[in-house]
Amino acid sequence: MAMKRSVNVKFSEMRVGIIVGVSFLLGILAIVTYGKVHEIFSKQVHLTVLFKDVRGLTVGAPVRLAGITSGFVKEIHLVQIKGERFVQVGLRLDATRLPDLSEEATARIETQGLMGIKFVELIPGDLSKGPLNPAIPIMGSGTQTLESVLGKGNHLVKSLNALSFELNRLIGGLNSGEGTIGSLVTSKSLYQDLDASAKNLNAITQTMRTGSGTIPQLMNSPEMARRLSRSIDHLDQLLQAANDPKGTFGELSHDPDMAKSLAQSLASLNTLLRNLANGKGVAGELLNNEQMTAKFNATLDRVNDLLKDMKDHPHRYFTVEVHVF
Repeated sequence: MAMKRSVNVKFSEMRVGIIVGVSFLLGILAIVTYGKVHEIFSKQVHLTVLFKDVRGLTVGAPVRLAGITSGFVKEIHLVQIKGERFVQVGLRLDATRLPDLSEEATARIETQGLMGIKFVELIPGDLSKGPLNPAIPIMGSGTQTLESVLGKGNHLVKSLNALSFELNRLIGGLNSGEGTIGSLVTSKSLYQDLDASAKNLNAITQTMRTGSGTIPQLMNSPEMARRLSRSIDHLDQLLQAANDPKGTFGELSHDPDMAKSLAQSLASLNTLLRNLANGKGVAGELLNNEQMTAKFNATLDRVNDLLKDMKDHPHRYFTVEVHVF
């Protein structure tokens, strides 16, 4: 019995030791998580930041400089400075990061993730203005809260709602047959017409591939292609000849004197045609004066009658004498 009791006592002590060891490990993990390990193993510098409102910032929250965790929040107090209330936040910052802050450095409270975890973000400022004096409080800027972040999306939400409304209206119009696309969706006749057009187009394409017309021959007949190519070559030669300065067309294109002469000839021809149209001259009167035309026709008739009579009765007009020597 004594032996069993001794064994039970040792087991209980061992269980207590295990619990203590696990608790110790959890404690170390908590220290590392909140950054307080720096307070034990590295040199720290104390900074003070004044905020109007910390929006739920707690002791132990991370302190970041340029996005890098460089310390933690040591303490938070309400203070009165010249009759104005501030929240004084004491920071423990890694001493090696102090040269990265200028006298114009500021701080703001940011929110990480949708869980709303708060942390302090240090803004270095212009280093050319001189280094930061740790004894002088840093003024905090506006707090960046989850509500403000979500508030910036109100315009986006409104835009999405408007877009959703327009899409719903468009889909409703399509379902009710409004517009061409709506008619295609709801009208059987329009769909049938479109289907018939597609079939006709397919038939035309098939005919062009296998038919015997001009276009199918152009597409499929090597002989037709060669003939077309020769025609194009002849046309090209004709155009080259026209551009040749030695030819008639070339002289018309390149010789100013030839072009001037042609222009004068065309002007003279135009004048002649205009005089004929206006009835000027004998030819103009013959074209436009009916009396002149009648007289001319009568004269021709008489001439024709005279010639006919001379042919039928030449002795009336000609005398032949024969002399013998």
